[in-house]
Amino acid sequence: MSILQRGSMLLAAIMLSACTTMADRLQGSITPPPGYGYIIVSLTAKAFDQDSANVGLHILDSKGDMVANGRASMNTDTVFGEEGMSPVDGKLLLLALPPGHYQASDAWGNWIEELGWGSQWRSVTLPIHAGFDVTAGSSTYLGEVFLDLSMRPELRLSNQQKRDFGHMRRVWKVNNLSDIQIKPLQKDSALPAASAASH
Repeated sequence: MSILQRGSMLLAAIMLSACTTMADRLQGSITPPPGYGYIIVSLTAKAFDQDSANVGLHILDSKGDMVANGRASMNTDTVFGEEGMSPVDGKLLLLALPPGHYQASDAWGNWIEELGWGSQWRSVTLPIHAGFDVTAGSSTYLGEVFLDLSMRPELRLSNQQKRDFGHMRRVWKVNNLSDIQIKPLQKDSALPAASAASH
């Protein structure tokens, strides 16, 4: 068996164990812990050097304090979607929050950019400022946060319900998704430009 084959088998086993963990945790039902509500959001990205890219999402409460953050590696995380769909690099996040009003404040990404003389780490923070509400005992699907980490990084919000619900059924092993509220994030139209930095 070649090193490449062994590596592929190991990666498949790691991905399967990660998926099994979420399925085991949920036990076939997306029911938040007592006194909490769930938010579900997919975090995906595209970069020139895809394997080096990492992205994250910050959630603020009504006081402006950061209460949750999600992270995805384009090298190891995958959203599989429905049977027959092409998987995408990223992660379907499941976050538990107390009831209240929240804001997806921004998303960040970092990746390696190849230059004529070598390579360097790049990072960018892109504002979202999209509010949402959490109700105890309920689960809300907020859609997809996608970062395009190319020459001019940008962030896009969209409803990827078919793909993400397919992932919940196939990977999380949750068949009844009828109680999930569908409320994709709506980005504020009057936002400042992205702030980018090189390291």
